[in-house]
Amino acid sequence: MTAEGGESVMDGKTVESAQLRADRLNALLSPRRIGIVGVSASDPQSWGHRVVRVLIDGGFSGDVCVVHPKTDFPGVRTVRGIADLDDPELVVICVPAERSIDVVAQARRAGAKAAIVFASEFAEAGSEGAALQQKLVAAAGDMVLLGPNCFGLSNRVDNVKLSAAPFLNHTLRDSGEVALVAQSGALGLVLSRCVEEAGSGYSHFVSVGNEATLGAAEIARHLIDRDEVGVVLLYLEALRDPRNLADTATRAAELGKRVVLLNAGRSEAGKRAALSHTAAIAGNDMFLQSLCDDFGIVRIHDDDEVKPVLAALERGWQMPAHPRICILSNSGGAGAVLADQVEAVGGHVVQLSPETRAKVARIGMIGAGDSNPIDIGGGWEATLHLFKPTLDALCAAEEVDALVVYIAFGEMCTDRVVPIAQYCSDSAKPVTFIWQIAPAEGLAQVETPGILATSMGEGVRMLAAQMKLSDPRSARWVALARTALDLPSVAEDQKTLAEHESSALLAQNGMAFVPSEFGSADALDDLVARVVAQGWSRVVVKGNAHDVPHRNRVGLVRVGVNVDDLPQVLRDMRVALEAHSEDPRQGLLVQPMVDFHGEIGVGALIDPLYGPTIIIGPGGWG
Repeated sequence: MTAEGGESVMDGKTVESAQLRADRLNALLSPRRIGIVGVSASDPQSWGHRVVRVLIDGGFSGDVCVVHPKTDFPGVRTVRGIADLDDPELVVICVPAERSIDVVAQARRAGAKAAIVFASEFAEAGSEGAALQQKLVAAAGDMVLLGPNCFGLSNRVDNVKLSAAPFLNHTLRDSGEVALVAQSGALGLVLSRCVEEAGSGYSHFVSVGNEATLGAAEIARHLIDRDEVGVVLLYLEALRDPRNLADTATRAAELGKRVVLLNAGRSEAGKRAALSHTAAIAGNDMFLQSLCDDFGIVRIHDDDEVKPVLAALERGWQMPAHPRICILSNSGGAGAVLADQVEAVGGHVVQLSPETRAKVARIGMIGAGDSNPIDIGGGWEATLHLFKPTLDALCAAEEVDALVVYIAFGEMCTDRVVPIAQYCSDSAKPVTFIWQIAPAEGLAQVETPGILATSMGEGVRMLAAQMKLSDPRSARWVALARTALDLPSVAEDQKTLAEHESSALLAQNGMAFVPSEFGSADALDDLVARVVAQGWSRVVVKGNAHDVPHRNRVGLVRVGVNVDDLPQVLRDMRVALEAHSEDPRQGLLVQPMVDFHGEIGVGALIDPLYGPTIIIGPGGWG
């Protein structure tokens, strides 16, 4: 993928500017001196009061100062104005939308490097709110500003938790390597719990809101360089900066890290919801998917896919796009159902080699069938001690890319089934472990929830999510030189060029085309004479007009025309052309019929976000 703009080599001024921006982002994410404005000491449920409590209760050890003109906040240093803050790095603003503009301006004058604005009623609220947001941007100047209409952030490494959500202090696991950046505050918090339920911990949570001056992709690019971050999980309702996302994925690949993306706005309903939520404008989903494919971004589609994808990333598991899957089950029926479902999502349940079958047979666990799916057979409880060597043998098989292990029941041997989850978790190849109708106490003992499913459907969905973790490609976002084209004269309201004019323009810039003869509607005899002189025996006849882009639909394309029939075909097409076009330069094209065995369509455009884009797909007549 390529795009305009950018620099292949940064000069000294650019490096200095990038470093300044990084310093301000550090002041936002890892501040040591914080001022909080809009705090009610008497109302524990007010937004500002909750922000102070979450920060203090979260163990922040830096300097925090409340700004209030009259009332001190118990136990926290309080000053009367923003100007009284002592060299603040970050100012957190908990006042309504209109008031926040002046507070941001004061914070900037006080020397703050960053600010957080929680208030809503900005661009997400319509044109008046959008105008208000522009004033906020102007007030911020070169400060980094998170929000507005955001839910704050949590940096668990430095114990910086700036949000009204006490949930951020009620975590399930210690800080881990996942950094979460979300355009939705509430869903971002939900995803943070999904990360923990997957068996991972998160290091950062950042809710970006309307992204007035600071976008999710830029924050992700900053976080990927941090030592404590191994995975960046993004939730986006719109991608305003695809280059920053591409750069983040490129940098992640260089560092052996990954970017995971969940986005809304693929459907029309999703786009409407995104626009009303954070003033997001959902982009072209095809372009986004192409960017993810090219730059190795793992794209997921719901919260259920968080668990298996993070589990695979944590273990370094990867598999081909259409992996060869081995199924090991204590139920022949379940094995058959799983085989159908695995094939349905793109896996291949392959025959095992004679060598693998012989190796498994020597271990002695399999009692019913050693083909694939493998049926352990009755009395399986008595052979569980042989599970690990059997799993090792299957993982070592060259014809196996990943495994699905299915066990039903187990209340009589819970203490021997629970370790199987750990065996699967420690496997060198991806393993999905399905334990159906499991005793509750057994599930509670499993310490590797990222690979555990409790139904066949869930297990297959987990496998399908992990199939997205193919090797990242080595794409680069490259700045392109621009070449100006001398367009032919066009009418004032004309948006397109017809084939004859556009082919001539592109031919001047090195593209080859099938030869053609063009004639106006009132000079058909001359057109026929020129075609005969070319020696073409079978031809294609097309109408040529800029205001009829889909010619085949209205009878303006005829293929396989014999030259003897050409005069009549031209006269008939002239009538159809005059009926459907008002182009004063309309005419008829005749081209030789060229043999071909397949057809593709190629299109190009300059997208305002993605830059020059070429689209290639199956072709068709017209």
